[in-house]
Amino acid sequence: MRFLKLVALIGISTGILGASSLKSMIENASLDGWVRGKYFYSDGRDGSGQGYQMFFLPTLHSGEINGYSLSAGVFAAYGPGVPDNVTSDNSIGGSRAPRIDGSSAPDVFNISNLYINKNFEGNGSKTTVRLGQMNIVSALNAGTSYGDRGLGAMISNEDIQGIRLYFSAYDSWMTDNIMLAFNQALTYGIGNNLVIMGVESNKDFGIKGLGFKLYYSWAQQLYNLMMFGDVHYQYKFDNGVTLGALAQVAGTLMNDNARFHTKGKTNLAQYFSLINDPTLDYGGMAKTRGIYNLQINLKAGGYSSKLGYIGSFGQGYGTMLDSKGAFDVGGQLWNGIIAGGIMGFGWTGAGAVKNTSLKAVYFTHRYKLSALSSLSDSWLNKIGFGLDIVWIGGNNRYPYMKKGSERLAKGHNRGPVIPARAGGTDGKYENGKGNLTADSELVEISPQISYAFTKDFTGSVVYSQMLGDMQMGRTVVTLKYNF
Repeated sequence: MRFLKLVALIGISTGILGASSLKSMIENASLDGWVRGKYFYSDGRDGSGQGYQMFFLPTLHSGEINGYSLSAGVFAAYGPGVPDNVTSDNSIGGSRAPRIDGSSAPDVFNISNLYINKNFEGNGSKTTVRLGQMNIVSALNAGTSYGDRGLGAMISNEDIQGIRLYFSAYDSWMTDNIMLAFNQALTYGIGNNLVIMGVESNKDFGIKGLGFKLYYSWAQQLYNLMMFGDVHYQYKFDNGVTLGALAQVAGTLMNDNARFHTKGKTNLAQYFSLINDPTLDYGGMAKTRGIYNLQINLKAGGYSSKLGYIGSFGQGYGTMLDSKGAFDVGGQLWNGIIAGGIMGFGWTGAGAVKNTSLKAVYFTHRYKLSALSSLSDSWLNKIGFGLDIVWIGGNNRYPYMKKGSERLAKGHNRGPVIPARAGGTDGKYENGKGNLTADSELVEISPQISYAFTKDFTGSVVYSQMLGDMQMGRTVVTLKYNF
């Protein structure tokens, strides 16, 4: 069925454009995307694991004919989202190429995008219409839009100066966070109809330094409302120093009878029934969720800094389609401790159940040596340094890696983070296999260094240390090439 859908899309595009135009489309085609490799190493009292992650995401765009174009993308991924209680011994995956045999949810190699674009600029309108299977790109899932996919349509319009209008609707969809968190190597999706609408400022907005975003979403029999708002302002002084302020807020109102429309008795299909089961330790679905972020920021030469506070309201704090969305917050590890956005602002994560709250204070620093004129001809001007410091508190039901969960199992905890990560059957925790949670007070300290080999090829090393109720460290080495 999926193959037939793809063939149908190609057939439609050929019918619209005519065979004689295909040669021109190919000759004017362009390729973009990126390739990335990561190495993870976690160690300490409450965490262990090491492994590699490889991504390759090329997208081919045809040339335009009468405003029409066709795009096709491939997603090749190998390696765990976050290695948890595993080693890198088998990371090579075999001779010739890794075996992608349906035993690992993160490992994929297939067509990820196939859609038709219609650009109306030739008709005097800055409107784009997209139809097919595509990445979901919005402020509600800005952190994982490369992996979030939907089958449907998207419309974008910028006819009003300084304003971008956005609308999208999907019949079948899946987010990267849910796929990783629920950890099932299946070909399946979410059939609840999804609608996302948004309005935001762009670079031509009339008030200099001021910008905003406002996004709304509805998902059939999942949530009645998911909203995100952002207002930010920056003032640049005559000496080149820029001072800014940012306010962001998000809220979600769940459907009273929420359930996923999906096939089979999967982790996804059972999610709501298990977290609402009074015999288990989840606590029941939080119907109202909210989060806000207040920040001041500074830029001076090669130095930039952010100081902010995160708070929550409602029964929980799981408000976004991924763990971060368009929230501009500090920290490298605290909201990515386990794969799949289970910690952070994700709507199916730790903050998705009742009686959860989140408080955090972050202070970040970045400095690029390229700002020093004395190093303009030196390789040193390609180096950047950073430091993130974050305090996390509240009734946060913070998830622990499997090693730390074994310790929590001997004392007070708030149960497994989600049923799919409980380790046992029917949402029950099994020691050594699942991820438990506890209300925790933590401090993250994350120094980092980066190097720009070229404008398209970069590398970085980040070391994050968690202190307080959780004690562990993680090193992440990243190489990325954009093309």
